[in-house]
Amino acid sequence: MPKLFDGTAKQVEGMMAVLEQRCPGAADRLASDAIAEIGTWDDLTIAPVPEEADVRDGSSGGCSVAGAYLWGTEPPTLVFAESMSTRRQRFTLLHELGHHIQSTDVDLGSALMQVEDSEEFEDAACDAFAAEILLPSTLVGQIARRGPTAESAVNLFRISKASRAAICVRLAEELKSPGIIAVLDSDGSVNFAASRGQIFPPARGSDQSENPLVAAALADSYPDRVIQRDDSLIHYSTGHTSNRLYGQISWCDGLYVAVMVEYGAPWKSFSPPQDGTASSSGSSSWEDCDTCGSNFVIAKTCSRCREPRCPQGHCGCTRAAERLCEECFLLKVPSQFEGVSKVCIECSS
Repeated sequence: MPKLFDGTAKQVEGMMAVLEQRCPGAADRLASDAIAEIGTWDDLTIAPVPEEADVRDGSSGGCSVAGAYLWGTEPPTLVFAESMSTRRQRFTLLHELGHHIQSTDVDLGSALMQVEDSEEFEDAACDAFAAEILLPSTLVGQIARRGPTAESAVNLFRISKASRAAICVRLAEELKSPGIIAVLDSDGSVNFAASRGQIFPPARGSDQSENPLVAAALADSYPDRVIQRDDSLIHYSTGHTSNRLYGQISWCDGLYVAVMVEYGAPWKSFSPPQDGTASSSGSSSWEDCDTCGSNFVIAKTCSRCREPRCPQGHCGCTRAAERLCEECFLLKVPSQFEGVSKVCIECSS
């Protein structure tokens, strides 16, 4: 799930400048039909694949979208899941185009190297780049004049060609206080979320049905009604919750869209910061790494799997990709194997 960084806006500005330099007027054409526009380019190719396929294999990493940027092909390939809606396909293609632009421009690439969480920063910039093309500032300013709300998200979905994910990212940029904007499935699980400030978005697929705001929406007999709560709580897979948030949620063509902020809610005349109410499952600030066995103080949480990341970079994402060596019977990361070999490089030498 994307989290906005302080330098995201500047990186996106640079990406837009590179796009205009390479292909004048492309931004407007991409906003109208990204698939058709990119299909005319000679330096990129498009590859739709079944949604169940592993579209990230050999890609730019843990994208927040169901797509991939394959830089090892000639020309490079932008992959997207063909069973997605047209809106989501456009957002995914523009996201992957963002990877291509950042990977092929020296200044943008240098900016990535200067950020500690370079992969997360790059992914966030790709989301913001796609959202900027689909939802220009003039349109967002007209609809969300007072600030992001569930109602403004629904209105943007109705009058634009942007996906809900693009709307989440674009409106998250407009938040005036720490908060998140999320798309939720009909059972209350997270479909997509973007955040701003010192608050993490919940992981895709995480169950938010115990969030009082979401629970109220699920129990409501009139799905088109906008629901507001001052006791919203984001639930994380670690067992923790956020502090109490001001929340607003509404039905948006088959899914829910929710806005939750710490203070300054645009739909309220007065919404000061609330007392700290974050809870946890009683877990310690220390954690044992299941991969390398180290015991470490939790200082960083992975933005994708929401698990603590050890100083060696291990988390739930790396464990999911580990392989068992048939010689030493140790779990190791893919880079410690040659191709699809079942024996690690150390044991093979």
